[in-house]
Amino acid sequence: MRRLYKSFKDWLYLPDGNTAELYNLTLFVILALSAIVGVVSFTRTLGIFLALIK
Repeated sequence: MRRLYKSFKDWLYLPDGNTAELYNLTLFVILALSAIVGVVSFTRTLGIFLALIK
């Protein structure tokens, strides 16, 4: 998880330091939860479409 967070910070060019750490962690958690919600929504929609086709 630490490597994933470090990659995330490097990818978005987020600042280092203790003052920015809370902001970085908050942004990381929000984006991770958004990704999970997106995957779940896509899976449910795909399941509905496949059920309609079948």
